[in-house]
Amino acid sequence: SFTGYHFVGMDKKSDPATGVVSEGTKHVIYVYEKDETPEVKKGSVDVKYVTTDGKVLEDVTKVKDNAPVGEAYTTEEKSFDGYHFVGMDKTSDSANGKVTEGDKHIVYVYEKDPEVPTTPVEKKGSVYVKYVDENGNELPGGEKTIVIKNGKVGSYYFTTEKDFDGYKFSHMSEDSANATGKVIEGEQLVVYVYTKNNTPQPEPSEPEVPAPSEKPETPQEESKDVTDVPTKTSTSKVNAEKVTVNKATVLPQTGDKKENNSSVMGLVSLGLAGLLGLGIKRKEEKDNH
Repeated sequence: SFTGYHFVGMDKKSDPATGVVSEGTKHVIYVYEKDETPEVKKGSVDVKYVTTDGKVLEDVTKVKDNAPVGEAYTTEEKSFDGYHFVGMDKTSDSANGKVTEGDKHIVYVYEKDPEVPTTPVEKKGSVYVKYVDENGNELPGGEKTIVIKNGKVGSYYFTTEKDFDGYKFSHMSEDSANATGKVIEGEQLVVYVYTKNNTPQPEPSEPEVPAPSEKPETPQEESKDVTDVPTKTSTSKVNAEKVTVNKATVLPQTGDKKENNSSVMGLVSLGLAGLLGLGIKRKEEKDNH
């Protein structure tokens, strides 16, 4: 046998296929005919994805190319960002089926997603502050701290100087943000720079001034009493009363004199008049003797 051929008979000029050898040459000829191959019909299938307004999301792709008629094919719906599937185009062949003679075109149609209003993202920023010496070293208690964390851009922030033992404020660092200002997107750092105080010199001590002595009190003079004076009865009898005469007294520390009561002065005058009368009386008696 021969592939693609089939036996059809012995050639007319052929000797018998079997027999007895005779003198001379015999020729046996077999005749074959080519097999007839039936014609196979073929077809092709392609697919593409478009939008309702004609925009091509994915261009034509072959699904079957010169495939035998009757062979099965399949296609699928795909996803595209911002679009959603709405159906097959009116001119489209079936999404799934069998190859037919000729070409098939499958068309998927998509529509743009509706726009969803989005809330704008609020911009934010942070502010920090620190206090350093001239070498950039953070002072104890002046470490980097948060002033505002994730604050709204445009909002105000405030920082102030601080007191540190042995240091005094000098200036703001060259790369420092403003001590007071508005928040911007991102981060800001406020840097206060301090210098060390000079060693203070001891101040000269002032001589002690003695406290003023208190003015001694002026001793009060003792009052002198005028003792009783005996009198005799006469036509011009005058009763001498016991009179006490107080000398003016100096008040302590003031030097002011205390005046005698007017009634006391009257008694003194009366006593003196009595003494004067008594003296005259005795002189007359002496002259008479």
